[in-house]
Amino acid sequence: MATPATAPPVTKEKPAEVGPVRARRRRGRTRRLPSRRALESFAIFGLFFALYFAIGYRVVVELHLVNFDALARLAHAYFVWWNEPPKLAAIGFVWPPFQTLVFLPFALIKPLATSLAAQPAMSAVFMAALMVVLNRALGVTEMAWYARYPLLVLFGLNPMIVYYGANGMAEAVYLFFLTAAVYFLIRWHLTRRTHLLAFVGLAMSLAMLSRYEILPFALVIAAAIGAITLAGRERVYRPQELEGSLLLYLAPVAYAGGAWLFFNWLILGDPLSFLQFGPTSADIGTSQQDIAGLAARDLGATELVKYLFELNFALFPLAPIVFGGLLITAAVRRDLMSFVLAALVVTNAAVTALLFLQSSDPNLVQLRYNMRAIPLALIGAAWIFYIWHRSPIRWSVWAATALVLALSLPSTYLTMRTYTYQYEENVFLRALETGEDQEGNNGIGGYPIGIADEEAITEYIEQNVPEDDVILTDDAQSLGIMLLSGRPDLFFDRIDRGDDAWLRALDDPFGKVDYFLVTTDERCRAPCLDFVRDRYPGVLRDRVPGMHVVLRTKQYVLIELDERAPPESSRDES
Repeated sequence: MATPATAPPVTKEKPAEVGPVRARRRRGRTRRLPSRRALESFAIFGLFFALYFAIGYRVVVELHLVNFDALARLAHAYFVWWNEPPKLAAIGFVWPPFQTLVFLPFALIKPLATSLAAQPAMSAVFMAALMVVLNRALGVTEMAWYARYPLLVLFGLNPMIVYYGANGMAEAVYLFFLTAAVYFLIRWHLTRRTHLLAFVGLAMSLAMLSRYEILPFALVIAAAIGAITLAGRERVYRPQELEGSLLLYLAPVAYAGGAWLFFNWLILGDPLSFLQFGPTSADIGTSQQDIAGLAARDLGATELVKYLFELNFALFPLAPIVFGGLLITAAVRRDLMSFVLAALVVTNAAVTALLFLQSSDPNLVQLRYNMRAIPLALIGAAWIFYIWHRSPIRWSVWAATALVLALSLPSTYLTMRTYTYQYEENVFLRALETGEDQEGNNGIGGYPIGIADEEAITEYIEQNVPEDDVILTDDAQSLGIMLLSGRPDLFFDRIDRGDDAWLRALDDPFGKVDYFLVTTDERCRAPCLDFVRDRYPGVLRDRVPGMHVVLRTKQYVLIELDERAPPESSRDES
């Protein structure tokens, strides 16, 4: 009997794929088209960035409307990369750190920074990003594209939004993060996706590190999260849910604030050292004025409330109107989020009133300090539109919002042009209207506009000072020249090796440095003290032996030092 042969093992093979099927799978693995929402966001960002940057380049670079605060943040970001030695500590511990950190990518490109084009580039990025967030927020409230886009255009063309999207100031930065936090808060409220609270906390932490005054908004949002969680939305309340929600939100806020306090304590020995800095030059000019025809100290609570209402209505009429609409909606529809948004819209005015009653400081009513409710007002209007979605008044809400936004354009423009307490808003409008160079014009408190003196000193240094020479200067006063020169390593400043080494060189400069760069009293930079001028009081008048004035402008003096110290007798006589 024959033995059957062993059968070969059976192997399973995949069926051969037809060419088009295999091609489709390959395309699916290697190529994915952006979603419609992403394309929409890219388009909105690109259009508004181009608008704000073009206007900013024209006004800042060509017409020389340079805000010193923006110039200072850009300069210190530039020093992080290009000073000698380069160090992250160049961002300083006076201003909120994120105001300088956002300039780091732009300062890495030397021509972009030294031409000052980095200023409008930075603010245009964040203001355009704000427009993207607003579009997403309007979309969350079930507003179709044909309803969103007109509101975005009217909002984006508001003169205050254009100005701070073009000038390099930190307003664009913190407005973006504040608005993003409110957007994620609304999404969390609608979906109860807990991870969104982490985004709320992250956005608020970055907003606080961009502007300390955002802290009250962070507290209001914390209370809102607690109240919404307790409301339960028809679910059984669990204590651990409240704890987890608040912890998820507060963790990034506490970490960011704690880290900043720790670094201040570690480096400066005082965790609150950043609060001890004095007012800026623009603030000093503002503080010398009265409010509404009265001395600041004579303005009582009733007059102050009336003044703030009129200011906010003139600056952006939608804000007080939406505040009232949100309160009515909260009462009629028993909607907690309407009340939360109303609280956020009024937070800045309430805090301003409390601080003013305590300090009588007119700086608090500057226009830029009262624009924080502007994007929140638009979100509030969109929320009213959402809450009344089954009511015939829904599109009346949209029409009223569009009308008020349109009326805000001339109202904001007139306020910027005529209001007393501002930060060169009227100069910005003048530059746009006339197209004329603003060099030499004056801003608030007689503060001069332009960088002609910085450019004159920079040109002289480039043509007459050898590259191996050393110029000792107080970087807090002469940072504009250090930036425009593109060579901060040429200057011996307080950032380089610390205050102690710099002060020792100041006390015994001969043979160690070749020049002093000193400011005059024409442009007082906060804290209105030049350490070089303070150490040698007669140096501006050429009365210090061994020190000779080689170039004088209205705001700066360049002084050459002898290689050797003069005799003690001549120094004593001086």
